[in-house]
Amino acid sequence: MGCSVLTQVRIVKITALLICLFALCPICLAQAPERSLLLVAGEQSEAGTFSHAELRKVFLGIPVTRSGVRIKPLLNLTDPLAMNVFLQQVVFMSEREYKRQLLSRVFRLGDQRPPEYDDIDELTGALRETSGSLTFMWAEQFKTRSGLVSLGVLWASSTD
Repeated sequence: MGCSVLTQVRIVKITALLICLFALCPICLAQAPERSLLLVAGEQSEAGTFSHAELRKVFLGIPVTRSGVRIKPLLNLTDPLAMNVFLQQVVFMSEREYKRQLLSRVFRLGDQRPPEYDDIDELTGALRETSGSLTFMWAEQFKTRSGLVSLGVLWASSTD
């Protein structure tokens, strides 16, 4: 039955640490930022809103026009999480299946793959310069960029 004094002190310290961690856990969770993935275009865009079905068509390369302008998708590869959320919540495909669908369309119909951007400044410039272009980005990225307009929220994390 003999626990040494040193072992008892360690148990008390570990217990106190666990109590502090559990006490602080709700505070950390309450401060977790909510993330939103937005549909974004250049501020000159007159595209309006899109249904998920229309967005899926646009990003799969199927022609969609608004006000006589063909909508052009730009792939935002600046954040792998944003791309994965977009593929799961809008296109309803894995990255592998999405790429396969795009390549199939290129070979069957001679279409071009959507341009890919891994630099946020280049993506923003392309949105401003290319009429009818769309992309997706996190709300915090959107807030720090000028010359863009949000066309809606594609996905938002829940803090429940």
